[in-house]
Parts: sequence; C-alpha cells; structure tokens
Amino acid sequence: MASMPDEATPRPRFRPWRASDRAAGLALFASNVPAFFDESERADFSALLDAPPPSYTLMHDAAGEALGCGGYAFDAHAPEIVWLCWGMVRGDLHGRGLGSALLRHRLMRIAAEPAAREVRIETSQRGEGFFARHGFIARKRVIDGFARGYDLIDMAFVLPETH
Repeated sequence: MASMPDEATPRPRFRPWRASDRAAGLALFASNVPAFFDESERADFSALLDAPPPSYTLMHDAAGEALGCGGYAFDAHAPEIVWLCWGMVRGDLHGRGLGSALLRHRLMRIAAEPAAREVRIETSQRGEGFFARHGFIARKRVIDGFARGYDLIDMAFVLPETH
C-alpha cells in the first residue's frame, strides 16, 4: 500500500524538463545512490540529460524546488510499447507518495497517446515492489544486469483498452 502524504510532504507539480534543470537532475540521482542506483549508472543518466525525450518532466514544489523527475519514450521497433525512463524522487522524500504521483502523471500522459498499449520499465530489485504495487508484472530478470548487486528486472503494464 502506498504511503499517504502528510503535512510535511510538498504538493507535487509538473512541468517540462529544461536544460537548466541539469544540476537538479544530477542532485536527484546522487540522492538515490546507492539505495536505488549504482554510481556507475551516472554516465547513462547524464547522457539522457544531454538529450532528454520530449516527455521528460520535472516534479517540483510550489517554490520550484526539484522533488523528482522522469519521462518516457516510444519503442523504436514497436510503437505500441512505451518505456518509462529514469524516474526518481529525491532520496529524503521516499515513502510519501511522490513516486506514485510521478508514476501516475507519466501513465496518464502515456494513456493519452493513441498508439500506446503497453508500458515497460527496466528497474532493479530495489524498485520492483513499487512497480508491482502499481500493476507492473516482472517479465525477465538479469542478475547484476545494471551493476553488481543491481539486478535488471524487465516489467510491463498493459494499459486499459478504454484509453
């Protein structure tokens, strides 16, 4: 069961990613090492920030402070499949419902895409339970697939047919 926000939890807002958000994105990443990401993954995340997909979003509070980020991209070989990419919430804010808010925001945007039928994510065993609670099903596991101690779990979520 997802945590409910309390009075200390900022109300999340969303806006498109800007190049000027780079430092905030790297700080978000750093706040999740080693709990969810291995330091060796920083280069891949940094490369995404150099050319983020148009869907990449900053989740922020009323003052504009970064709370999280994430996006999605259509599969180049199967346009009905949409991949979630590099979603994260600031490490000190985990367990307050912000990750669920970020995921819901992305899923609502994906559901508005007429071609989208399935959403996929490659996460680690450290995020698998979160995505499973939101209806994602594990399809494949690769031990140490991201880095030593960070297994790669391929998960999928089928969008409702009414989207």
